[in-house]
Amino acid sequence: MLPARCIGCPGSRHSGRTARHRQVPHPLRAACAAPRARRDGRCAVTPVDPFAQDDAVYVLGALSADERAAFEAHLVTCPDCAERVRELASMPALLAGLPASAYGDEPDDPPANLLPHLLDRVRFEQRRRRWLTSGLAGLAAACLVALVVVLWPSSAATSAPRPQAMSAVVDSPVHATAALSSVAWGTKIDLVCEYYTNVAREWDYQLVVVDKHNVAHPAGSWKLVPGKVAHFTGGTALSRDQISKVQITLADRAILQLTL
Repeated sequence: MLPARCIGCPGSRHSGRTARHRQVPHPLRAACAAPRARRDGRCAVTPVDPFAQDDAVYVLGALSADERAAFEAHLVTCPDCAERVRELASMPALLAGLPASAYGDEPDDPPANLLPHLLDRVRFEQRRRRWLTSGLAGLAAACLVALVVVLWPSSAATSAPRPQAMSAVVDSPVHATAALSSVAWGTKIDLVCEYYTNVAREWDYQLVVVDKHNVAHPAGSWKLVPGKVAHFTGGTALSRDQISKVQITLADRAILQLTL
């Protein structure tokens, strides 16, 4: 609550109307600083000193040049500030006489190996990033190679020729399969031949390709050793669709034949 003397200062009307000169009603007025009211009915207000907090800062020399000049000009007209400055004048000398321990421990110098350690750490991080990048690139390349390896056999398997058993033309102890592959220069023929029974004598066998016009084309010869499996690869310039028969002959006589 506001003091009674400030609600209605002596000499003012008590009707609740505003005082002269457009004053606010008495419940909103600020408290009077002086015990007596002025004769015109208004309460006296003590002004605020803008330099009231600058005395210690001035004594310690922490004011800027412009602030210091303004404060010194104020000291000429303000006995209160001048008195506080006189009381604090000995403070810098007292602070200067304090031991260094009173200000707390000074920070230790950084260790001599701090900078080399930081540089080593930076280099390590750079190498680690390079290793990580190289490792990821290598892993991606390995995955790509693995994908090619996985896919390539499947595609090659579909195009690889399937060996077909050759039929006997006459009685013979030889069993054979033939696989025909179309190549750029014609047709490649892979044979696998073996004996059913052991025969002491070696024989010379020929591979013959017969075209659609019943013309024979020699495609190679080999020696079949008894008790051994022979793998023989021959070829012809004829394309696969030009071939009618593939024969194995012995002494110019067909013994095995594959009809296409």
